[in-house]
Amino acid sequence: MCGSAPKTPDPDKVSAAQTQSNKDTAAYNAQLNRVNQTNPFGSSSYSQTGTDPTTGAPIYNQSTTLSPQLQALFDSQTSSQQGISDAIGGAIGRLPGQAFDPSGIDVGDIRQRSFDSQMALMAPQFDKGWKQLEGTMSDRGLPIGSEIFNDQLGEYNRARDTSILGAGRTADLDASNEFQRQYGNKLNEYNMPYDALGKLMGNSSAVGSPQFSGVPQSAAAGTDTAQNTWNAYNANVAANNQSNSNLMSGLLGIGKLGLGVASGGSSFLLPGMQPGMNAFG
Repeated sequence: MCGSAPKTPDPDKVSAAQTQSNKDTAAYNAQLNRVNQTNPFGSSSYSQTGTDPTTGAPIYNQSTTLSPQLQALFDSQTSSQQGISDAIGGAIGRLPGQAFDPSGIDVGDIRQRSFDSQMALMAPQFDKGWKQLEGTMSDRGLPIGSEIFNDQLGEYNRARDTSILGAGRTADLDASNEFQRQYGNKLNEYNMPYDALGKLMGNSSAVGSPQFSGVPQSAAAGTDTAQNTWNAYNANVAANNQSNSNLMSGLLGIGKLGLGVASGGSSFLLPGMQPGMNAFG
């Protein structure tokens, strides 16, 4: 009688076994890579804090602890940066709420005062020049209104007018310089909050934390449980088929031998037969 074939593996059980094997391998690899570290700056360690309610996977937490000296430095640096951050907030609140506007600068009085002061200085010279002109014309016996007098008076007036024009240009320059001065002062005053903010921003920096060396990643290959199960099943099927084939070959050989004995008049006994019995009836 031929042997029965191996029972086919249950695919659901094989899949479940493969999934469990994958989970075990993943958990093993995770443990390999959760290496606690300690150096002069502090320590870094892992701990399980719970389990994911959906997958059942463990949830881990990485904790970093600084050395006392570094923790004190970290706290001081954090406090300083917090102070700068607060100051930045105050500086932002003091920024101008509108664009720079120099229209309020008025230097008209500066020009007038400059011109008046120059004219006051030149007035005695004008008077002296006029008196000199009158004296010179009188000494020469030239009456007022004469041609020579009028020529000299014209030169006097041109010289006086040139001096007055020069005073006007000087007054304009004084007014322009005063405008530039007031403009610069007003602009500096406008920019002061921005300058203060820029300096604070320049002094602000991120609070650093110690860096631990990277953990070498280790990984164990997953076990192909499904393939191994089916390989074993196929091997059992092949072995069963070979066993059945060998059995059938043996039975066929015995049958041929029995036929040969029967034709020669001799009896052939199979196991369990009594003498006088014919194996083939």
